[in-house]
Amino acid sequence: MTQLIDFFFSPYTSVHKRRFDAAIEDGLAHLSQIQPLDPQPGQAVTISLFVNVNKPIERVAVYYTTDGTEPAGERGIVERGTVLFAELLEQQHYNAETGQTARIWQVCIPAQKDGTLVRYRADGWSLSDSSLHWYADRVDPVTVAQKKGRCFAYHVDRWEAPEWWHEAIVYQIFVDRFSSAQDEAPLHSEENCGITDFFGGTLRGIIEKLDYIQSLGVNCLWLSPLFESPSHHGYNPSDYHHVARRYGTDETLQQLIQEAHRRGMRVLLDFVANHTSDEHFAFVDAYNNPTSRYARWYNFTEIEPPHTYRSYAMVHTMPELSTDEPEVREYLNGAALYWLEHYGADGLRLDYVSGPSHAFWTSFQQAIKTAHPEALTIGEITSPMSEIVDYAGRMDGFMDFPLSAMLRRTFALRSNTLQELLSFLDTHSQEIPPSMIRAVVVDNHDMHRFLWLADGQRDRLKLATAFQMTLEGTPIIYYGTEVGLSQSDDAHKENAYCRAPMAWGEQQDQDMLAYYRRLIALRHQYRVLRTGKRRQIAVDSDVDSAQVGAYIRYNDEDCVLVVLNNSEQPARVYVQLDDMLKNSGPMPVYLRAVLSRQEDQALLPIHNGQVEISLPPLGAEICCISQK
Repeated sequence: MTQLIDFFFSPYTSVHKRRFDAAIEDGLAHLSQIQPLDPQPGQAVTISLFVNVNKPIERVAVYYTTDGTEPAGERGIVERGTVLFAELLEQQHYNAETGQTARIWQVCIPAQKDGTLVRYRADGWSLSDSSLHWYADRVDPVTVAQKKGRCFAYHVDRWEAPEWWHEAIVYQIFVDRFSSAQDEAPLHSEENCGITDFFGGTLRGIIEKLDYIQSLGVNCLWLSPLFESPSHHGYNPSDYHHVARRYGTDETLQQLIQEAHRRGMRVLLDFVANHTSDEHFAFVDAYNNPTSRYARWYNFTEIEPPHTYRSYAMVHTMPELSTDEPEVREYLNGAALYWLEHYGADGLRLDYVSGPSHAFWTSFQQAIKTAHPEALTIGEITSPMSEIVDYAGRMDGFMDFPLSAMLRRTFALRSNTLQELLSFLDTHSQEIPPSMIRAVVVDNHDMHRFLWLADGQRDRLKLATAFQMTLEGTPIIYYGTEVGLSQSDDAHKENAYCRAPMAWGEQQDQDMLAYYRRLIALRHQYRVLRTGKRRQIAVDSDVDSAQVGAYIRYNDEDCVLVVLNNSEQPARVYVQLDDMLKNSGPMPVYLRAVLSRQEDQALLPIHNGQVEISLPPLGAEICCISQK
């Protein structure tokens, strides 16, 4: 098969950069650049603003409130709230790509008490020409702009991700493609159904497969959008409060969640805030009636080809919501709470986080956490790490796509070495704010299946999964990956082919399934694999040193060694244990290999503080300390 492009990770201009460049071109940019990223009670917050050097902006002010109202003011005269005047720094912001320079202004909002919502606006003006005036982030090439600039926000709190997330292993189900119940019509096949048609998966089908899901060892389900929707994927809701009839009833979802809870499983539901379908009642009314009460919910304009309204990715069936409108914000917050309270879901996976503003997600997180502190909010943020961190405090965590990209290049496409991956991981992990959790993803509903990228080579998938299951961060398994499900064709944008019907019965790769079950069992067995720290360990080997590596997961009580061979040759790997075990008491006599060896071959002797581990091509081993 021809080498494929991993299109989901193709180079593109990020949403943040597009917004920043447009705002700077206009004159005054902010883009929610604050320090600290996730303000705690008692911490003052520094606001950074960026001014186009070619614009005669000579004063900059920030207007803020702490009572939830929207601040107002202009040219340093406050109408609602408090005004602060920014100071010009000597340093400047330089964009090496464009050669563009911006002046940096900063102002410090005083520390606030726990539970305070700080809302603020900013503007700039010329002292020499009273007609020249700018609002911060007045333009937005991504979503609906605000004529008087954006109203920004942050929340002061001590909220954290729920403890149960740190123990979770997640199974992602694309509902339409997973299973139907025994007394329902069977799922269509790709031979008799178009890849973007409905295939017939249902909630009752999932309920009947809970025994299978539980046998994997997973303890959290993530279900694709369940809203009524005209599309097979459901990411354009027509009704934010009811289950799509093709999936079942509202009561069926309640039954599924109750049964999952009885088995000790949590349930995450997909939530879409950026856009609706063109069948949503608010859009239909606004589209047909210019005086509709919902007219401000969308952005109708004659300059949005090929339609008269803004839509996500210019897809006319996905009209974009004006999420900064108070009514829209309240509607979406209420809908999200409804899925948690009425249906009993444990958390929300947030679709296309980069669309709505940071202020919207601040409000959303406040609504969710105030009512349900143990609910999880985790975002799909397809941005560089430098932009992902800006969402700290605005949601609990993120899908770690930067790591996914490097993981897939290393194990599937083989364009990076294992040592490059491990070095990346060390640097990458240090960039993540302490208050943000992450999910480790090998593939999902928007990416090519890992096996498709790996030319069907199962050993590559096994090695990638061993890496995934032994890292810090919560692993997510995309349905079917555990039984060798791939796809039948390539795609360059929306990859519906990676949403193939689930493989059941004889179609399943039982060897792959057993490998997944073993790795999941080990992650449950050794708490250090879930919550321990990680440190890379130097190794020697008789094969390409760039493709062999090791790390430990450790805490005060335990230590586990993970060794990987990403070469296509058998490898003898030599690990010096002195440094690894220096705080673990006397040097043990053996390490016990717990992943890939038979019991009679599991004990690995230690000589002079060194252990030798033999690995097959594209192989992995997990070793724990053993005194016998």
